[in-house]
Amino acid sequence: MTTIGTRTVKVGYIQLPFRVTFREVPLRAPGSHEILLDVLACGICGHDLEIASQLAREPRPFGHEIAGIVREVGECVRHVKSGDQVALESGSFCGECDLCRNGRVDLCNKAPGFWAEPAMGFSPAMVVNARCVAPAPDMDPHAAALAEPCGVAVDMVKTAEIGLTDRVLVVGTGAIGLMALAIVRRRTGGLIAAANRHAEKLEIAKRLGADVLMNLSETPLGECGKHFDGFDRVLSTAPPHTLPDSLAATAYGGNVTYIGFDWGPGGTIQLDTTAMHLGKKQLRASFASPAVYLPEALHLLRTGVVPAEEIISHRFPLSRLEEAMKTARDDRANARKVLVIPD
Repeated sequence: MTTIGTRTVKVGYIQLPFRVTFREVPLRAPGSHEILLDVLACGICGHDLEIASQLAREPRPFGHEIAGIVREVGECVRHVKSGDQVALESGSFCGECDLCRNGRVDLCNKAPGFWAEPAMGFSPAMVVNARCVAPAPDMDPHAAALAEPCGVAVDMVKTAEIGLTDRVLVVGTGAIGLMALAIVRRRTGGLIAAANRHAEKLEIAKRLGADVLMNLSETPLGECGKHFDGFDRVLSTAPPHTLPDSLAATAYGGNVTYIGFDWGPGGTIQLDTTAMHLGKKQLRASFASPAVYLPEALHLLRTGVVPAEEIISHRFPLSRLEEAMKTARDDRANARKVLVIPD
């Protein structure tokens, strides 16, 4: 419950393994380059599950897929005002360093963020640096909360360099895989296949434009390209240990673009580099930090190219945050994007 006079909010904190507690946190007034906003919705990310299961040895605030309403702005903030709906970037570039001045803003992550704040997305309100905030007018706030993960999908599609007739395989049809598939459908006239172990998610992939559905319980990933002379591009949101099989499904001269990582020993894998060399195959990592494509992501969501209603599977009030986290972890067949809404 928010107390306007003292700006005190009840904030969700996480500690492994999946223990949620709430703390009363006083919010400071925004500084000259900061914004105080009311959170409208925050999505649960796969990284949140990693924080809850492996990283949060001490209680910490979390939640970074955020849409909100601006309540108060610092004196130097010009691009938004009180009452504006916004979406947040999880990381941004500074605009001042050599990398930024040389046009490589995608390699700079020096702008102030909100990861060290005492209140993050699983809270009724928070203070953020204005650099993190992008206007998100005229759209459902639940769709606006998808902007950050949609930006991840945009980065993956751009990294893959998909051509107009490329055959594409999307491995993993969770939220980011589905959003990437919807974007890819606008990028190529070639065949698009979706691979997953869950029939329910594959049906959604079909609605978003997949021509072929491959259930990995029936067809091994490494054999998915056999009937199509391999795929020119493979987009993988699956664990790292699947990458050798994704490369096996790739055509001569193709590439595999992947996101995601494993904080433990699963992050180390073996690859047949001779097969990659002789097959002229490439393995590319997509890491959308800083979040340089947020306006594009918002446009794709606003216009329905990425349909939020297909991506969002669950909505929970903030008071049921622990249940929301466990749903995202355990209901793999149905959970796509789980949103948390302040009570």
